[in-house]
Amino acid sequence: MNLGLLKGISAYFSRFSKIYGCRRVDDALLALNLEGRVFYLDLTRSCSTIFCTKEAILGTKSYHAPFDVKLGLCHNAHLLDSRVDGDNRILQLHFAPQNAYKKQEFSLELEFTGKHTNAILLDSKRVVIEALRHISESRRPVRVGKPLEPLPQPTNPKPSQILAVNEELLENLYEERAQRLLHTAKAQQLKAIESKEANLSHLLQEIPSINLLQEQSKAYSLYAHTLTAHLHELDSKDMREESLILSNPQDHTDVQIPILEHTRSFSQLAQQYFALSKKSVKKAQNLHLQIQNLESSLHFLQAQKALIAQAKTLADIKIFSPSKSRNKLKKQQNFEVFFIDGMKIGVGKNASQNLELLKSASGDDMWLHIRDIPSSHMIIFCGKAKVRDEVIGKAGEILVGLCGVKVGNFRVDYTRRKFVKIVQGANVVYGKYQSLEYRK
Repeated sequence: MNLGLLKGISAYFSRFSKIYGCRRVDDALLALNLEGRVFYLDLTRSCSTIFCTKEAILGTKSYHAPFDVKLGLCHNAHLLDSRVDGDNRILQLHFAPQNAYKKQEFSLELEFTGKHTNAILLDSKRVVIEALRHISESRRPVRVGKPLEPLPQPTNPKPSQILAVNEELLENLYEERAQRLLHTAKAQQLKAIESKEANLSHLLQEIPSINLLQEQSKAYSLYAHTLTAHLHELDSKDMREESLILSNPQDHTDVQIPILEHTRSFSQLAQQYFALSKKSVKKAQNLHLQIQNLESSLHFLQAQKALIAQAKTLADIKIFSPSKSRNKLKKQQNFEVFFIDGMKIGVGKNASQNLELLKSASGDDMWLHIRDIPSSHMIIFCGKAKVRDEVIGKAGEILVGLCGVKVGNFRVDYTRRKFVKIVQGANVVYGKYQSLEYRK
């Protein structure tokens, strides 16, 4: 980050006297609220900056680490001073909590120092309370409960002119950052989705036909019955062969029966072929469900790809970005899961998933559906917690984007799950709802 710009921002922050709050909205992004105006502190290594935007940035998860808990010290605090540490790119915000038992002063040091960016909470003696990044192996370690050494000043600092900063300049910084990150994130996500599409298409092509499965079932059944008819005359030495030729007890034609690996006896082999025959019948009966699941997943990916291609903010891209917690949830639950501002959202990709989604929701969770259009059900797993309007609005926007209708006007109804009654399958009736209007 440019030193002259940072000094200009520091001077601009000095106009404020209150910190309403500071919270993390992304892994390295803090939202600093100064008297109702929100400034975003991007501490991403090698590309850190400060910006503001009229659009609220919705995080994809909720942060509860010790650092996030200690940021509560900033809540409704008096901003005593805003300064830059000499010629170091470190912004120091000194503040005093409003409701402290005794007068205490703290500082939030925001280090925009290339690959060593950090946010550090310090007490009045410069002892580390908490930090975004703990650094132990370093000439300047950052350890909780230990004093933080001042960063040495540059020996030959380059002259820097303090820039005049206003909100318009900071909004321009946001636009520049957003477009750069958006372009990169889009390319990565679209590539990942295209890879998943290719895998699903391959699986669809590899699905055997019903006729083939029925023929397999008949063949396995013939092997099993033929073996059973000849069990009394078979010699265990023949188990060493790759196959066995026996006479069909019905028409006396020869039947060549493959001997399966790890089979110890002919009676076991007969039971294995009976089991394979039943398995092929069951697979043929459920083939339409397998095809339906693969096709619905493929259509969902295509809709998701269109949403990402049209996304205007990085936050919209990150909603669909895979994470360890999301992948774990997907294995546990048979519907799509993502997060908006830390709230878990579930979407069904077909009728069976819609039904499972409805059954997994509690009465206080929020339910959304597009009116008069057969489409996915959506649940915001909020329990009794209040859901912000921005979260409901974004959830509805995603729901419309994922539906099969490409253009038109849409109305999304939403209500608590307890006001939704399942009539038949995933068909429902509902009451006490509100509506949102969308167009795509």
